[in-house]
Order: sequence, then structure tokens, then C-alpha cells
Amino acid sequence: GFTAADNVDTSISVVTLGTVDTTVAGPNILTYTAKDLAGNNAAPVIRIVIVQEPMDSVPPVITLDGANPFNLSVGESFAAVDPGATASDDVDGALTPNASGVVNGLVPGLYPITYTVSDTAGNAAKPVTRLVIVSDQDPPNIILSGNALVELEVGSDFTDPGAQADDAVDGEVKVTITGSVDTGTIGVYSLIYKASDASGNNATPVVRTIVVEDTTPPVIFRNGLAKTEVLQNTTYTDAGASASDNYDSSVVVSTKGEIDTAQAGIQVLTYTASDSSGNKAKPVTRVVVVVSDAPPVVTLNGEKDIFLNVGEAFADPGASAQDDQD
Repeated sequence: GFTAADNVDTSISVVTLGTVDTTVAGPNILTYTAKDLAGNNAAPVIRIVIVQEPMDSVPPVITLDGANPFNLSVGESFAAVDPGATASDDVDGALTPNASGVVNGLVPGLYPITYTVSDTAGNAAKPVTRLVIVSDQDPPNIILSGNALVELEVGSDFTDPGAQADDAVDGEVKVTITGSVDTGTIGVYSLIYKASDASGNNATPVVRTIVVEDTTPPVIFRNGLAKTEVLQNTTYTDAGASASDNYDSSVVVSTKGEIDTAQAGIQVLTYTASDSSGNKAKPVTRVVVVVSDAPPVVTLNGEKDIFLNVGEAFADPGASAQDDQD
């Protein structure tokens, strides 16, 4: 707007020359003139109106890629896995933000990384921060000492060789063991080894299997003689046998064979036994000789009475024997 003042006239009209075209960039001139009632012309006053292109006043917007907060395992390099960020501007389009901050991947802790960017008009985006959490995420590793499968004879001694657990951050960590072994009882037993590091990462449990078994066969003890005789056509009563075992308190002994006293000659009884684990004892035998009750008959060869001259050599014709069985 405008006003005009005069030393005599109280009211002066002002005339504006020119217009402002806001559709075209460039200068527009407005000239203001005035005249009082006495015809005195005021010195013209000029206003220059410059129409400019619209100014960029909108800042870019930064968007984080990936997770926030971002978990990083100890020993990893954040620079190698940084998902980064993107920025978009209404005038400049896509922009690449700059990241500031340092992450020490060898030391657990919280590390902020801030992303910033400005457009070509100098409008700065609102900074966006990602929190990087460096922590121990890897569990310990358990290594057994000795074999994972142990076979023991029942009644023998067992000493657990143990296990060791190593962690990338904590070094060697404590191993706990659950389970027990009864070497006096046949069966399959398990010892389970577990470990955790200071960050609470649990190792994969490791199992040792102990098989307590009986592989020792029984021993058969024969009652009486290994060889005995019985008269033909009499009753034979076997003295039998017994067996002892390292695990079973009682083992049954089986007898194979029969003694037929009607038949003279050599006959054999065999004693066998197996324990509850199927271990077979070494067989034991008894020889029974069935003896005939009729003696053999001797028959002379040649004459019963032989007469010799004094000084004559004697040639014995001998004798033969016959038995009803032999």
C-alpha cells in the first residue's frame, strides 16, 4: 500500500502505475504518483516486486533399513553387515545418508549409529539413530573326553572321563553333568553334559551312553567223578552238576543224554548252562561205563595136557577169550 502527505491539502490521491504478474518469474515495477490541489507533483516512488521460483523448504526423510536395535555377535564387523538407510526428498528424489558413530565388535556394549543427510537446498533431514547391540550370541562348545559309547562288564569300576566346554568370549566354562551309572546292574545309562556362558547362551547338550552288560559265561561244576562205572541192568543215579555265574545268583544246568544200563559200553552225559544274558557255559561231560555182570570165558588152544621130553622147548599154543558183550 501507500500514503501521501501534503503541507496544505489534508487528503491526497495516489495513482499506481504498473501491475505484478505472479505467473512469470522476474521483476515487476509499480510506480506511485500524486498531485496536490495546487498542481504540485510529488516525486514518483517506485516498488520493485520480484517474482521468484518456489523455494525448497521441505527437508528429506530418512528411513532405516533393517532392524533397530540391531544385534551383532561379538567378533563380527558392523561395517560388513550394516543394513544402512535410505532418504527421499520431494525435490531431489533419492539421497544417500551418511552414517556416523563407531561400533567395536570385539567389546560387548551399546553403540549408536546416526544417519544424516541434506538436500541441495540445504534442508537437513531429521537425524535417525540405530542402536547396535554387541553381545555374545554364540553358545559354548562341549567336547567329550573319551568315547561317547562306553561298554562295561557288570561289576566293574567306572570313572567318568568328563568333558570340557569352550566359549568364544568367556573361554573355558563350567560343565554340569546329570545322570548316574550303576555298574552293578545290567542296563543302559546316560550322562548328559551341559554348559552356559556368562551371556546365558546354552551349549548343545552332549550325551555319553554307558552300556553295563554281562559277557561272562557261567562255570559248570560236575558233582562226582568225570568217569564212573555202573553194572549192566542196574539203576544209574547221576550225581548231576551245578553252575555259578558272576551276575545271576542261580543258573539252571541242563543234562543231555541218558544212561541205558541195559546196554553195556561207554555212554556220555553232557551238562550245559546259560545265564540270563545268554552267555553259554563251556559244556562239561561225564563218561559212564556200563559194565557187563557176566565174565568172559577163556578157552585153551590145543591140548589141555601137553607132554614134553626133558630139554625139549615148549611152544605155547595160547588161549582165546569170549565175552557176551565184548
